[in-house]
Amino acid sequence: MHNARSIYFPHRITHAMGEIMDYPLTIFEAPMGYGKTTAVREYLNNTNANVLWQRVQDSSTTSFWNGFCRLLDKVDNARAENLIQFGFPDNSFSQQEALGIIEDMDFPERTVFVVDDYHIVDCDEINNFIELLIKNEKANLHIVLTLRYTCLRNLEELKLKGYLNHIGKEIFEFSVNEIIAYYKLCGVSLKNSDADKLYSLTEGWISALYLLMLNYLEGDDLSSVVNIHKLLGKTVYMPFSDEIKEFLKTMCVFDGFTFEQAEHMWEKENTYGLLVEITNKNAFVKYDIRTKTYQMHNIFADYLEAMIDNKNIKRDLYQRAGMWFLKTEDYRLSKHYFYLCSDFDNLYIALEKEKAGGKNVEYEKELLIKYLTECPDEVKARHHFALLLLAFRLYTLNEINLFRKTCGELIRNIQTDEMLSINLRNRILGEYELLISFTRYNDVNKMAVHHKKALELLNKPSSFIHSNQIWTFGSPSILYMFYGGTGRLKEDLSAMMEDIPYYSKVTNGGATGAEYVMKAEYFFNIGDLENAEIVAQQALYKAQSKNQIATAICARFLQMRIALTKGDFVNVLEIIQKVHDEITYAREYLLTQTIEICEGYIYSLVNQGDRIPKWLKTGDFSSNRLFFPLFAMLNIVYGRALLIKGEYLKFLGSSENFIGISSVFPNILGQIYTYIYVAAANKQIFRDQEAISALKQALDIAMPDKVYMPFVENCDYIKLLLEELHRQGSYREDITRILKLYQPYQKSVEQIKKVYFTEDKPTLTEREIEIAQLAAEGLSNKEIGEKLYITQNTVKTQMKRVFEKLDIKSRAMLKQYFDEKS
Repeated sequence: MHNARSIYFPHRITHAMGEIMDYPLTIFEAPMGYGKTTAVREYLNNTNANVLWQRVQDSSTTSFWNGFCRLLDKVDNARAENLIQFGFPDNSFSQQEALGIIEDMDFPERTVFVVDDYHIVDCDEINNFIELLIKNEKANLHIVLTLRYTCLRNLEELKLKGYLNHIGKEIFEFSVNEIIAYYKLCGVSLKNSDADKLYSLTEGWISALYLLMLNYLEGDDLSSVVNIHKLLGKTVYMPFSDEIKEFLKTMCVFDGFTFEQAEHMWEKENTYGLLVEITNKNAFVKYDIRTKTYQMHNIFADYLEAMIDNKNIKRDLYQRAGMWFLKTEDYRLSKHYFYLCSDFDNLYIALEKEKAGGKNVEYEKELLIKYLTECPDEVKARHHFALLLLAFRLYTLNEINLFRKTCGELIRNIQTDEMLSINLRNRILGEYELLISFTRYNDVNKMAVHHKKALELLNKPSSFIHSNQIWTFGSPSILYMFYGGTGRLKEDLSAMMEDIPYYSKVTNGGATGAEYVMKAEYFFNIGDLENAEIVAQQALYKAQSKNQIATAICARFLQMRIALTKGDFVNVLEIIQKVHDEITYAREYLLTQTIEICEGYIYSLVNQGDRIPKWLKTGDFSSNRLFFPLFAMLNIVYGRALLIKGEYLKFLGSSENFIGISSVFPNILGQIYTYIYVAAANKQIFRDQEAISALKQALDIAMPDKVYMPFVENCDYIKLLLEELHRQGSYREDITRILKLYQPYQKSVEQIKKVYFTEDKPTLTEREIEIAQLAAEGLSNKEIGEKLYITQNTVKTQMKRVFEKLDIKSRAMLKQYFDEKS
């Protein structure tokens, strides 16, 4: 009895599969058709492991990330959704935050994450993230990559350190004896000479061996056909009925598909019967009982797609596939297939539904531009709301010229659309006014004009700018954002107090409390700490009443600065912890960068450069999560970090760029701080005249508004310069006020440095030792929290401090630290 579907694994393959659970990462590398995927799938199907399987379909970073996160959804829905919103981590800061989210997930015992056809990705950023993930050694998580060629650069290092088991092509090649054993299992007896001939033809390639067996069972000689596509056609495809052939070509646009998907594509009632016959007759389409999907081998899918030579048929298949994913609300894939068949009407419908469904998907810039520029004008004219959404995305991506062009096109379409009702026209125009208000950033008066118009036209909250929109761009300071001109601070504050209620109403609570944050910051910067503290608390209450986390962080940041002036560093640390907890609870992980800016700012004021987040102190602002309006704020922290490190020449070389960035909107605080830093750097290299000149420029900008605190916070570098200007008769009253404010501030900072930041190497507290030892033993944050009756977030914070104190980067290094001490 012949059974060509029998699966045979030599012992060495079984042994290699058995080592998956012994390493954080296993790579199976071999050309197409060597049985990598089959071997991994069959082995894992016979274990009790929790298997998460991702099939890579294109080189898109966003596609990979969304697929990765959708699988993590099976482990932890909330955190997986946050990872999707967070977007692919493309720099050191975002990588650590993504790893932190994954670390907080509770993986079932022995979870295997398989990324099939990983070579398609071919992306250094994803490779780096995979390496960081395995070095983090998440408990119970094992990663398997199947690929045709290796993309990771640090293979030898990963193998030497025990992170990686790398399985190559030779493991999957059948020897002569194994070919005999395989054929025997399938009911075919081979002579040694025939086995030798098969080996010389195939070099042990399992797919060719399988096809040659089918060919032999049909009565042909074992070596009569050697071309793989000819073998597929003759032995697999041709024996099927015409109906099954059409069915297979219908499904070849997918690597894997569900029964429901097949029914949708085939549009006939005999789908189940066809699938049973197909899976019974060959090994190139298999049913995976775990995922309840049918998997088509790449070789066979390529062959079938090559058989479709009619462009109209292929376009119809893509359209049907797009409609399936639109129906199942997988908008990323629906847009992909609609784009392939140039069905822009349905692509734009998918765009509209995606937003309406509340999905915050991070589009790839290139795709977004293609969706816009390649779409016919007559189609765009039918989809006003989609064009509005595209314009908004272009603005956030800083594609300003294309944004303006799209806005112009949108308005022309609305004006010429005679089918639009008055209500719908007003609604779209109202949304447009709200969108245009962002282009008037940071002129509060001009923004207010659009907010009022939007409210009049909409007569209800916006449907695309929501109350939870992070409208601060991640800034921890409202005054930084909207202080737009020398001598205008009171005017800008007054406009803010008037406008925010309009904006809040049109966005259903968005930015509530922001005007009070700016008012509190105004009091703080003129040295009125008492009123600053009172109004900051008011702002916090108002922001929290409408769940405005971004605005609340701004209020908290001001409270940190006030606490620092009092020497109350315990309160500073408590506020930082509160913000971390609130971000975690609200699952607003995009705001993690904001709290890191706060921490970086605070630690820079107490001259603790090593504690400033790495991405800030090195000026690594490459992440696509960092919007341009935030850059001048980042430079405030980065500039102070350069001073602390003594990199005065580097700062002076960058200062012109700093001024340029802070002049765009403008951000007056950014200019003030930069000129202060220029003065400080010049003073340190004995260029006193240049230092005095720069400080005079800073005072010229700041003193019309009595903005004192930037000078107070940096008096450790500029005190002598201020005293010199005072002697020269410049800004005597203001400098007297600055120096008076600095006296208690200096005492507070010196006391904090003495108590919290000694010159000795920091030692671990008893609690930190307790947590670190449990982590070194392999316990997850959740398990440590349960054991010690503390929250996961507290564990995470304590672990961060342990890593900082010991100057280590991973739990593996932590284990090594304790091993060396024992």
